[in-house]
Amino acid sequence: MPVKKSDIKQFLLDTKVQEVMASPVITVKETDDFALVQEKIALYDVRHLPVVNETGSLVGIITQRDLYQIHSPRRLEDGSWYYDREALSQFLLNKVMLRDPYTLKRSNCLYEAMDAMVRFKFGCIPVVDDHKKPCGILTRDTILKFLASNS
Repeated sequence: MPVKKSDIKQFLLDTKVQEVMASPVITVKETDDFALVQEKIALYDVRHLPVVNETGSLVGIITQRDLYQIHSPRRLEDGSWYYDREALSQFLLNKVMLRDPYTLKRSNCLYEAMDAMVRFKFGCIPVVDDHKKPCGILTRDTILKFLASNS
């Protein structure tokens, strides 16, 4: 029996962001050495890092794509990629990050998140609490994994 569009939309409206988001979220501080961005992206196998201030509130976001555009890695003979830590450290994170990214709360619905991601071409949306502290992150991958596990 085919699934109706109205059923899918209702499912997305009924599903809360907190059910889908990845948590805890890996962050960097706006005062961190820029080389730490590359290290965390590699270590945690993520593509998006929310940037927080000294109180832990969200102030920006930096992505793997931003990293590639700012400083391209070198390919080593073994096929792995190498970033020059000294070259990365010349950049100031708070100067190259995207400031004040679009955010959602845990109680927002998945439909709203997907609509914003498609309309504005977001690869991720940080999820924050009432004090703008990151409590999760929604990515295209987290959404796809959630939908695949609920089919």
